Amino acid sequence: QSFCAMTVSTGIGGGFVIDGRLLDGASGNAGQVGHVIVEPGGRRCQCGARGCLEAEASGYAIEAITGRPFDEPTYDIMRRTGKLVGRAAGMICNALDLDLVVVGGAVALGFAATFFNAAQEEIDEVAKVGVGQRARIASARLGDHGSLIGAGAVGLRGLSRDSR
Repeated sequence: QSFCAMTVSTGIGGGFVIDGRLLDGASGNAGQVGHVIVEPGGRRCQCGARGCLEAEASGYAIEAITGRPFDEPTYDIMRRTGKLVGRAAGMICNALDLDLVVVGGAVALGFAATFFNAAQEEIDEVAKVGVGQRARIASARLGDHGSLIGAGAVGLRGLSRDSR
């Protein structure tokens, strides 16, 4: 009923489902998980802040940091990326009392078990609030299509809202 969905690809985005309902936020931008600060004083993000998840762990960031395409990562980059995503996910779980973060996108799915294991290790260290199950990271079952299906669902939801 409640979870965070995150896409880790060339950029990083997401959404929150709380009690079975997609959270919109005041301006419709809830879910900008790419702008959670994971490295204080880190790399400058396009939003102007430093150390945002997107500036540290997106495909574009990985290419800027390593000088290599994000689909040719080293083991250390796969672990670092997973750890940073796990850190952001843990903070989100603490703030919203969640115990599940579903992650998809080319970077996350391409880095596979190395990424997901590092992300789970980090979320175990960070997500300490709540009395339910421990927070966990899960791979999106829809693969690369999940974000497109989600965007389509949000669009349909907006159309049905406008017709009321």
